[in-house]
Amino acid sequence: MTYIFRRITFVLVASTLVFSGCLSKNAQSDDWQTVYKNAYTRHDYITAVVALNHLTINDKKNIGDYYDSLSHYYIKKLKNYDAGEVIVDSALKLNPNKANLLEFKSLLLGSRSKIDEALATLEKLHKISGKNKHLYMIAAMNYAKNNDVAQYESTINRVLYSSKDDSESIEVNIDENNTQMVKLRAFCYLDKAKISLNQMNAEMAMNYLDSALVISPNFQEALYYQQKIKEGGK
Repeated sequence: MTYIFRRITFVLVASTLVFSGCLSKNAQSDDWQTVYKNAYTRHDYITAVVALNHLTINDKKNIGDYYDSLSHYYIKKLKNYDAGEVIVDSALKLNPNKANLLEFKSLLLGSRSKIDEALATLEKLHKISGKNKHLYMIAAMNYAKNNDVAQYESTINRVLYSSKDDSESIEVNIDENNTQMVKLRAFCYLDKAKISLNQMNAEMAMNYLDSALVISPNFQEALYYQQKIKEGGK
């Protein structure tokens, strides 16, 4: 897993600092809540992060909620993983069992090649959540560690066939800047298609892709592989 670290420089207008210094803490919080709301509704994530950082100072009572949002924006939107890790670590001190924070922490550890620590975090997370998504993430992390395809596929099959529950979704990349949510079982069928392609079995791969697209018809990566197989057969 490779991450490109980006540094975000916040430039605050001098007049903003002067006027905020004259306000009570409650007034400051109300103003920064408004700035935050306006920013995230406009997808202005840099300003949203600035507002949230102010709120962590001015409204300590709700700091856990602000940490949750900050970790999301730093990691998911701004790709500032250094800042995200600082926030995640601070948030976990307040709530060591928060599922979304543990998920972020496991991915951050994995990005630094701390696979054993990442796995331990995922194991803890799965015990808390019981979700198949986290079971899948454990399998993927183990595969990154030991390259055991059979073990990896065994877990995928467990996710696919132990339950017909399609309620769980997972965020996947479309390209470098965009993601989409697809059903976890569709994602597992895509993985089985990739394994089949590696085994030079395009027909089986196409069957798995068809299954993925029945579950998540707009699954862009599955559509891409389906088209590539069709083009290869011409």
